[in-house]
Amino acid sequence: MNFINKLIKLVKEFFKILLITFLLILGIDFFFGNKILDLIDPYIKETEFYDKRVRVWDDIYHHTFKKNVNIKSTGVEKNNRFCTNNFGFKSNCNLTKTKKFKFGFMGDSFTEGIGLNYENTFVGIFENKLGSETANMGVSSYSPKLHLAKLNFFLNKGLIFDHVILFLDISDYYDEAFYQFDKKKLSIVHNKKDLRRIWSKKNFPFTNYYFYVVKKIRKGPVNKKKKLAKNSTIAFDESVKRKTSWLDKDMRNFKINDINMFKIHEETKTYMHQIYNILDKRDIKFSLAIYPWPQNFLNKKNNSYYRSEWKKFCEGKCDHFFDYFQDFNNLIDQMGFDDVYKNYYIKNDIHFNKKGNILIADKIIKILLN
Repeated sequence: MNFINKLIKLVKEFFKILLITFLLILGIDFFFGNKILDLIDPYIKETEFYDKRVRVWDDIYHHTFKKNVNIKSTGVEKNNRFCTNNFGFKSNCNLTKTKKFKFGFMGDSFTEGIGLNYENTFVGIFENKLGSETANMGVSSYSPKLHLAKLNFFLNKGLIFDHVILFLDISDYYDEAFYQFDKKKLSIVHNKKDLRRIWSKKNFPFTNYYFYVVKKIRKGPVNKKKKLAKNSTIAFDESVKRKTSWLDKDMRNFKINDINMFKIHEETKTYMHQIYNILDKRDIKFSLAIYPWPQNFLNKKNNSYYRSEWKKFCEGKCDHFFDYFQDFNNLIDQMGFDDVYKNYYIKNDIHFNKKGNILIADKIIKILLN
């Protein structure tokens, strides 16, 4: 009995010391966390974990990139580097400061060119052909609400564009259903989950970063993936399945986040109209592009509706309407799905590889620069 009491007392003391240590660490983190991260910045800059420092929250357009970044990054190329300009736009690594751009591109991870060096993305290829700086405002998980907020913000800050090209993504419906928007301020309203993350990062930056690193190490370099089809050798993350779930459904009865699919579509068009109106008032040209994910080739039910709706939207508004569905359908007729996927997409991923980006770039170069 005496031994048990001593053991209980010892365990209590241990947890007491553990709690005091943890609280002490949090206290140091609260006051000095950012300074600690700044000190170790040079050592983590060339690691895969620096992504956490590069992608930052924004009060107006939800999330963006840190400004003036030049780091090693993870990707599919041998030597991947990620750079941003003084506005936090992905750019080449030999950037100059300017507020005037002949062309501005908007979109999500496809436009960002995730996994590739800037010069091998379609925006980078286009910029190289143009011979002057192009603004790439694309960021992963963006949608029309965020495009509207970001565009309005930077136009009010004095950025000048001659022509803006927006690359609409089939996953935008899913993202639109979850983003909350202040229509008067034209800004994103962070939900409770976001606010908790922002609070954690702001008040305990080092702890927040430490848990991110631990989670990334535990998760490993390869996520669990599911096959695209029963007999397919191609596999994707579960999130891909969620974001493309509407492709083979009856849109009249299907919901995302308890919102009817048609309502999401109509609201998306409303934000797109606002983007057009903001540009039109400033005499800035507007073009729209749509492109397929690999899932579009197997789940074709809503493809024609999606294409016709956005083509109709462009009538009387768009300087050009780029429909890449037709380009890829032609390739599939010639080569078959497996070869098209192998040649133009990153393996076990939805994004275009270097060759896929060249295909996208060639069309806009031919039309916009000629």
